[in-house]
Amino acid sequence: EVVDRDADSVIVRAGAGVEWDRLVEWCVDKGFGGIENLSYIPGDVGAAPVQNIGAYGVEFNDVFVKCDAVLIEDGREVCFGKEDCGFDYRNSIFKQELKNKAIITFVYIKLQLKPVFKLDYGNVKTALKGYGEASLSNIRKAIIEIRRTKLPDPAKFGNAGSFFKNPIVDIELLKNIQKEYDDVPFYESSDKAKVKIPAAWMIDKLGWKGRVSGKAAVHKDQALVLINLGGASGTEIYQLSQSIERDVKDKFDISLEREVSLI
Repeated sequence: EVVDRDADSVIVRAGAGVEWDRLVEWCVDKGFGGIENLSYIPGDVGAAPVQNIGAYGVEFNDVFVKCDAVLIEDGREVCFGKEDCGFDYRNSIFKQELKNKAIITFVYIKLQLKPVFKLDYGNVKTALKGYGEASLSNIRKAIIEIRRTKLPDPAKFGNAGSFFKNPIVDIELLKNIQKEYDDVPFYESSDKAKVKIPAAWMIDKLGWKGRVSGKAAVHKDQALVLINLGGASGTEIYQLSQSIERDVKDKFDISLEREVSLI
């Protein structure tokens, strides 16, 4: 529901149990901009601040205002503002100090009535050409097309989405990599002395995309996704990820960090 609005923006409150993509669809239909690039991300609204979800140049903390939560220890109701959440790349206080200690109940986000579209990440512009001019609806359609094409259906191949985070590295390290690979893609980070390099590009460059290891494999269309071909154990998936991490470290001097949580 919309709980506040002015001439330029609205504040939307959503229950933590609402499916994330249903919220995105609702906002796009209402003409509220800011999360259209986060279309088709699986999970519920309450998980968005935990993971600080992001995709195609947009991070959840870009629109986050606050969230309500209940502390498990004593049942107290607490409100967390943006500064309280310790947002970082795919990280928050809810994955660190408050892991398994708080239950998020409601999330509040600020969206724009005159949105500025973000189209420069990945192949968003290319996919958008198939749907016409840039609009909230067309961008959502393009993002869904990209995600459906690149990401395997969990009902067919067990997976946890992106297994690794995109590493943020010093510009000097980027320059060293460019000496051998002048095609290395990179994106600006919040720290002007560092850049973000797609982990998928490095994994693909090392020939891992599509490689099978027992009953586990790297997805043939998205090198960030490790899949269970049927019957693979958690150990097999973990060992595959370790092999990839070692390879990337040896070649690029970059230590990959897992985006998934190991249980």
